[in-house]
Amino acid sequence: MKLDSIRRTFGYFKPNSNENQWIGVPKSDTLPLKPYSGPSEVTPAKGVVVIGATNWVDNYNVPLLSSDISAVRRIAKRISGRGGGLASVQAMALTHGEGIIEVACNLLDPKNVGGERVQQEVENLAREEGISVEKGYYTDFSQEEIVKSYLKLFQERI
Repeated sequence: MKLDSIRRTFGYFKPNSNENQWIGVPKSDTLPLKPYSGPSEVTPAKGVVVIGATNWVDNYNVPLLSSDISAVRRIAKRISGRGGGLASVQAMALTHGEGIIEVACNLLDPKNVGGERVQQEVENLAREEGISVEKGYYTDFSQEEIVKSYLKLFQERI
């Protein structure tokens, strides 16, 4: 089962408290999936851990100056491959402070669809909704930056 499917089953992509916020604890005391290991009950003090492996994924978020979560969700859906957008992109709307909602994206094939392409598409869709867009950002180092950094460290040790 893919990680995004597991997260959907657990309700990870849905707010579990008021105002589109997450509080980090599942709503139910019983897991919706049978775990490979461990108990089927959730203890708030311990939580739930999902461990898996995937190809490289870049995370790129684009802030939109809006409080209209429905509009930003429409944009995120249209960006996402599941919504008919960019095939290697997963996207969702995340509230990020007062008056800012981000289109948070997993770039599953960042060599073919990177942040610049996502930025351009979000700007086009936001324009249709009448929403202003800020410059997006990577949430961590890109694969290319990590490899360069590693090679630099390796060269320094030789």
